[in-house]
Amino acid sequence: MTSNQRKSGNSAAATAAALVGQAVPLHQAGRLSEAEALYRQALAAQPRQPDALHLLGMIACQTGRFVEAADLIGQAVAAKRDVPDYHANLAYALQSLGRFAEAERAARNALRLRRPFPEAANTLGNALNSQGKVAEAAEAYRAALRARPDFAEAEGNLGTVLRRLGRSAEAEPLLRHALTANPALTEAHAALGLALLDLGRADEGEAALRAVLVRRPDHAATVLALAGALHRRGGDEKAVYRRYLTLEPSDPEGWNAFGLALQGADRIGPAADAFARALRLDPTMAEAATNLGTIRRLQGQAAVSAILQRRALDLRPGYAAAHTNLALALQDLGDEAGAEQEFSRALEADPAQSLARFNRAILRLRQGRLADGWEDYAVRFESGRLKPRRSLNIPEWDGGDLGGRRLLLWAEQGLGDELMFGSLLPDALARVPDAIVECEPRLVPLFRRSFPGTTVRAPTRRPTDADCHLPFGSLPGLLWRTVPVVPPPVGWLKPDPERMATWRSRLDALGPGLRVGIAWTSQRITAERRQSYTDLEDWMPLLGLPGLHAVSLQYDGREEEMAAVEERLGRRVNRWPDLDQITDLEGTAALMANLDLTITVASSAGEMAAALGVPVWRLGRRDWTQLGTAVRPWFPSMQCIPPDRSDGVRSAILKAKQMLASLSAGYR
Repeated sequence: MTSNQRKSGNSAAATAAALVGQAVPLHQAGRLSEAEALYRQALAAQPRQPDALHLLGMIACQTGRFVEAADLIGQAVAAKRDVPDYHANLAYALQSLGRFAEAERAARNALRLRRPFPEAANTLGNALNSQGKVAEAAEAYRAALRARPDFAEAEGNLGTVLRRLGRSAEAEPLLRHALTANPALTEAHAALGLALLDLGRADEGEAALRAVLVRRPDHAATVLALAGALHRRGGDEKAVYRRYLTLEPSDPEGWNAFGLALQGADRIGPAADAFARALRLDPTMAEAATNLGTIRRLQGQAAVSAILQRRALDLRPGYAAAHTNLALALQDLGDEAGAEQEFSRALEADPAQSLARFNRAILRLRQGRLADGWEDYAVRFESGRLKPRRSLNIPEWDGGDLGGRRLLLWAEQGLGDELMFGSLLPDALARVPDAIVECEPRLVPLFRRSFPGTTVRAPTRRPTDADCHLPFGSLPGLLWRTVPVVPPPVGWLKPDPERMATWRSRLDALGPGLRVGIAWTSQRITAERRQSYTDLEDWMPLLGLPGLHAVSLQYDGREEEMAAVEERLGRRVNRWPDLDQITDLEGTAALMANLDLTITVASSAGEMAAALGVPVWRLGRRDWTQLGTAVRPWFPSMQCIPPDRSDGVRSAILKAKQMLASLSAGYR
């Protein structure tokens, strides 16, 4: 290099340095466009001037131009590799671009050149956290805080990763402290909300998440967290999931979660669309495959469901939920041996898969394999298919010698289950006469009359007069181990004689003919249960029989439906507005006890009528409560009328009509 060249180079460097010196105060004052212009002039004078490259890159960072920032700061690093700030700020730009492994390397380079360096340690933590290296990220944030104890951002980040590590109790005070120092830390606000939810403080957690969304309505992670919180507490989360998917339309996890919310609301078609979209976005997502398969089964496509479940298992071998769902599809296809094998595989993969054990119980009980079935049925409360187990402060009875202890028998599930399992109470109380019975409050008078001398009452919060307990649904596991079982006495449930006499007079006023109670649907119809129920219009061929007085046992009213059928038939479906069949079970039982016959779908009305000893025709497919027989042994006065194999319950109504035609002729 000639002396002139050296002089020219020195002059260019001096000019560039002077321009950078002029730009820095402007940059610090926030006058970014003016500073940027001077940095560019410096680079025109000296193209590889490292400070100009670095600071111009920082302006690009500040204005959200991270691709340009990474390029400029990368050039600064290449020009001068021993400046820790260059590496630290390159790491920040790369992290912002989602280039997390490169950001980690740049941050480590900064820390090799300067230690301690709290800002670089914090960026290193962010890069590690983004790669799922959560425990390492926590150590990086701790290093940042050791170097700078008042570093609120690092403290918030540490609290966030501790919450991800399942240490929410430790995370909460850190997050609160960080937010006191810097309330603008959005991620820390969101993490605090999640930590509070983890700690069981749902109201506080949801409030914290909503506060984030007031400041940042587009904060997708918080929207998703709020949707999950609402889902866990049984709220309506569907609108929140829609909001999230507006922000993140390409997130398969979001679509899968939205599908679960729709499925929970029994919106089966839209749920299928959501799961299918999740699977299109991520064809390797086993959860979406098994969830879509479940929906296809509910839509009557069991073969398609089985294909999807096998796809889920190919994606994730040993996936217990997919084994369970495959078993249900095979069961619908009539392959009970294959279904039981898949339930067992689910339990081998995950012994805590209580849903698989519950469904295997139902399968075995339907086959009449009572000992095995009742053993599996013990997990019913944990399966998620029934109401949760009641919490009591006394141990559950195992069926052994009571040794002077007093037993509490308590009702579980809904009214129909209470009456079905309650049919074993006569046998149980004969064996344990000192037992206490707690039942649905509306049934207390009926049970007291039916079991004289027994303490019968509504559920108590903490019973003080019992030493052990047993739910009604566990009685068959002790008393009915093999088929055939010893059926309960006919008419074990006793109505009030005076009210019976009153209802006898009211029914006699209808005139001669057969008095038939009917119940045709349920208050709770889901996609899974829909095939078990009917519309009253389906009953018109039966209701039009001569010599028949139909009496509605449809406790939820259905006035418009009845009025429409009455207009078409020109005949009345009898009901009395002064009888509330939901609240007044004594009156309802007295009415039922005077009927000649009751015809129902699967309904608590049919269970009560049968418990009273009234002849009942139950319309519906064979189910597990028949315990492998052609009858329902819980109710000796009940006859099961199944539909034709390929038809729904409606074909059973036509069978009942033919049976009833000859019966009603004798009453005309």
